[in-house]
Amino acid sequence: MAMLAVLIGSVLVLGIGGRFYSRFLSRQIGSEPTRVTPAIANADGRDYVPTPTGVVFAHHFAAIAGAGPILGPVMAIIYGWVPALIWIVVGGLLIGGVHDYLATHMAMREGGQSIAVVARRYLGKDAFVALMLFLIVMLALVCASFLNLSATALMSMVPLDKLQMPANQTLFKIVGDKVVIGGIASMSVIVITALAPLVGWMYIKRGIAVWKCSLVAIAVCALSIYFGLYHPISFPENIASLGMKGQTLWMLLLSGYVLVAAGVPVWILLQSRDFINAHILYAGLGALFITMIIAIIRSFGGAGPDPIPAINIAQGVAAKGPVWPMLFILIACGAVSGFHSLCAGGTTCKQLKTEPAARRVGYYAMLLESFLAVCVVVVMVLGIPKSDYLGFVYPMFLGDGPEKPNQILGFALAVGRVMHTAFPALPIAAGTLAGMVLLEGFLVTTLDAAVRLTRYLFEEIWRTAFGRFDVLAAEPDTGADGQDAAAPIPTRGAFRGVLKFVSHYWVNSGLAVAIMLLFAFTGTVDSLWPIFATANQLLAAIALAIVSLWLLRHGKRIWFAFVPAVLMLVTTVVSLVLLLQGYLRQKTLPWTLLVADIVLLTMTAYLVFTGIRAAATFFQRRTATSPVTGD
Repeated sequence: MAMLAVLIGSVLVLGIGGRFYSRFLSRQIGSEPTRVTPAIANADGRDYVPTPTGVVFAHHFAAIAGAGPILGPVMAIIYGWVPALIWIVVGGLLIGGVHDYLATHMAMREGGQSIAVVARRYLGKDAFVALMLFLIVMLALVCASFLNLSATALMSMVPLDKLQMPANQTLFKIVGDKVVIGGIASMSVIVITALAPLVGWMYIKRGIAVWKCSLVAIAVCALSIYFGLYHPISFPENIASLGMKGQTLWMLLLSGYVLVAAGVPVWILLQSRDFINAHILYAGLGALFITMIIAIIRSFGGAGPDPIPAINIAQGVAAKGPVWPMLFILIACGAVSGFHSLCAGGTTCKQLKTEPAARRVGYYAMLLESFLAVCVVVVMVLGIPKSDYLGFVYPMFLGDGPEKPNQILGFALAVGRVMHTAFPALPIAAGTLAGMVLLEGFLVTTLDAAVRLTRYLFEEIWRTAFGRFDVLAAEPDTGADGQDAAAPIPTRGAFRGVLKFVSHYWVNSGLAVAIMLLFAFTGTVDSLWPIFATANQLLAAIALAIVSLWLLRHGKRIWFAFVPAVLMLVTTVVSLVLLLQGYLRQKTLPWTLLVADIVLLTMTAYLVFTGIRAAATFFQRRTATSPVTGD
């Protein structure tokens, strides 16, 4: 029963530890229940929308989770499941949850503005520009990685022999000797997206109770899976009539969707779709947890023949490099994620109706993501032997593995086998489908949120460069010198038309999608993931450093944010250096990734220098103005 103890113990540590530590953080930062939030002060019906906390939690969790807490642990357990599990639990409690909660709180106190705008106020315009370049590169890597993964999931087919299914079965569509799993998920995505505006209209425009909207959302989820089973949408590997691959077509179709989702009011697609999809995620997490417990009991606590080892450092080093920093980087979201600070300052802070809700949404959503990552580690140990794991995730170690790694199928198949162990009457294919639908739901919800956040970044760049187009903050947006950092600039004639053009949200949504496609078409999941994960956690270090400076300026303690910031900064910079060396050793230089790595290193160096200078200036001013006391 070792794995049962691991599972239950991890849940208890996350739940009990998170409850007490988050309360400690709340006292330290001075959360005020009666303070007016940006969602109420700046309500505009498009981006600033006061929303019930339960709905915001569903949107926030669906947006932050993505593929990171699933595929990150899947790849990281090549080092062994014990070191991966320790990093997930400790990192989630002491770094990830702290980062998410404090980033949300700071964004709310700063008028609902992003971390980049906060940096401009306290570090100056140059630091803002550096951070914006960093964020655009980082988000482009996030979007490109998840776009590739989404398209891969929607194209996925599983060999019949892996699912132990007869060729004459009628429940699933068969192509050759493979079961079409991705096609079911694709129809599910389409149905949920089409019906999302209805649910958004119910709780935003009609004010219908959230629990009633949840019932409708559950019905939509069930309907989407029903249509997926009986009307799956699958493209062939190569589409001769269009002259492109099926995966390429899915990437273009998904890009069209996120282009629209990034521009329309947040409640129409982004928020409402996340709310619906969160029910699949919640149900999936709950079902997976219960299923694993039953499977452990039914198998008398064993993990099956040839399980993934508890410690496997040597093979991990051969596959991905040194255990530090690469193990900590591969688990891109399960322990800490800088992308969460963008969600916190981009959409979440614009919807919360009270300050205490920032703790319930920010900290607890991160713990739920860590719980998901723990479940992934356990299900992989229980559900897939090491030989199959290597075949799907690291085929370099097996001569008969697939041509390309398919981490998605590795996870889905593990879920299917664990469900079959727990409920023998349930075919492996049904559980595999459940794993695929769960994963695809995380992927798409993060993809549309990330593109919308990129749109916000471009809008902030134009405001800084050319003057404010609209007033979004609850207070004057002042730079480090006390002057308005985005004062209106009088314009006329053709230049005024250009400014109106670049300020339009459809234009900025288009720019976000274009950069995403540039990275997506010039890199693969395997090549994008390490630099995406590094940039992601480097952003967490920068966000925690900015939070530390913000707390310092407001007379608060900072050690609980500053210590994790330093730890993550050192870890991620070392990773960037190792990746840069790897790119330079390749016969064909991956120019997009090489340039991205150099930009990230350069911007990080400048931001660290600026932050140290700002902190030193603050201490000098405080020392100069402190009263002199004698004996």
